Amino acid sequence: MGEDGAIRILRSPVIPDDLFWHGFPERTGGVSEGTWGSLNLSARRGDDPAKVAENFRRVAKAAGYEAEKLAVTKHVHGNRVWRVGEPLPEPPEFDGLVSDRPGAVLGAFAADCMPVLFADPEARICGACHAGWRGTVADVGAETARQMIEIGAAAERIRVAIGPSIGPCCFEVGPEVVAAFTRAYPELSPDSGLIVPPDSQETSLTKKPHVDLRRAMRAQLERIGIDPAHIDDAPPCTMHNPERFFSYRRDGAGGGCHMGFIGLRD
Repeated sequence: MGEDGAIRILRSPVIPDDLFWHGFPERTGGVSEGTWGSLNLSARRGDDPAKVAENFRRVAKAAGYEAEKLAVTKHVHGNRVWRVGEPLPEPPEFDGLVSDRPGAVLGAFAADCMPVLFADPEARICGACHAGWRGTVADVGAETARQMIEIGAAAERIRVAIGPSIGPCCFEVGPEVVAAFTRAYPELSPDSGLIVPPDSQETSLTKKPHVDLRRAMRAQLERIGIDPAHIDDAPPCTMHNPERFFSYRRDGAGGGCHMGFIGLRD
């Protein structure tokens, strides 16, 4: 892809754009090449770090924030949350970030996993998290919201946007993953859509069940009092849209990585 195309950033209607920089950049408009083409936001899979740095600069310019204000950490599929501004341990491994600092921008990486953004417009507090299936089972979304509440947010005011991620159409899993979600979400009935049986899928070559990560995230957020109307949980599927998104399942370890970002405007 090289430099083909413009940077496109998906934004959610539930997060007020006049208060928060936020969005989910698609894969076009960057300088990375080959399987990383073109707006790859991770050098961990072999891309040229200088090109990745330029991609970050391009996202910041397109979104309107200062590139050096972006805060990110290494994700480890857990539920630890960093309050931006507090000292970072070594290694800095967190799957969630929260902030009430104007100007700071929080980033959550993903390439099939869910990048999830949080905002309380009244308290002017925001958060971001990375949620794969392990993090979703571990309640990383709810824990991010709880950390926001500890610094002044209120559950009934928090707005949540789930970014481009693998959909229930494509997230095929084994029995151990089904069992983990069934244990984690006992309140969801068999017909809730959390688990999609092979026989009910439009196309099923392997006859394995699928899991709806977005449905699980909604459930854990509603548990802690977030208004269902404040949850935007219908993003595009990364695996189904190769021209727009990277996908680890589709492309393997040699593919690129996305980011969701949010920050309180200064």
